[in-house]
Amino acid sequence: MNACVKIPAHQWSGWRRRLYWCLNAPEDAEEIVSIDLETTSLDPRNADILSIGAVLIRRGKMILGERLELLVEPPPSLDGESIRIHKLRRADLQGQLPLAEALRRLLDFIGDRPLLGYYLSFDVAVLKRHLREQLGEPLDNPRIEVSGLYHRKVSRRFPDLHLDLRFDTLARTLDIPVHGRHTALGDAQAVALMFLRLRKGSLPRHVA
Repeated sequence: MNACVKIPAHQWSGWRRRLYWCLNAPEDAEEIVSIDLETTSLDPRNADILSIGAVLIRRGKMILGERLELLVEPPPSLDGESIRIHKLRRADLQGQLPLAEALRRLLDFIGDRPLLGYYLSFDVAVLKRHLREQLGEPLDNPRIEVSGLYHRKVSRRFPDLHLDLRFDTLARTLDIPVHGRHTALGDAQAVALMFLRLRKGSLPRHVA
């Protein structure tokens, strides 16, 4: 019996992409997209999206001219706690993009490039739910979580150290400036710089 699985022609593109990322590390991609969401909740099962930020990394450099910053019309779940953290009031979001249009623009921006984030598993879980509900689209891009990359790299040098993986601690330890904390684009840019420091720069002598 032939053990090979016949793959329909319309599935070849996705199959080749998955095979490529099985054989190559996403961190080595020529282009990577750093993304961040600001949401109404930290529970991915019910978090609604308030804003989306993304910036391109190309050949080891953050390309500020190729970035995405989208505000989404206010969801019913927007409450005082969300406003306190993200400083996005209902009035700030009135007249902004419908969620489906914001998601289309995000998909167009990221294409099939690897995604980079600080707590990327959360962002991807939220995006997958909304993409399924709004557009019927999947999200299967390769992923790079900067906190995991930091942990692996630092643990090799300091195996017995208990690491503080909070966003602000990583930024301070890696000497990364953070402009616009708790804004989607500001956090996406900071994560891009953390990634580049971990990939190209030297680790600090002291870590948290």
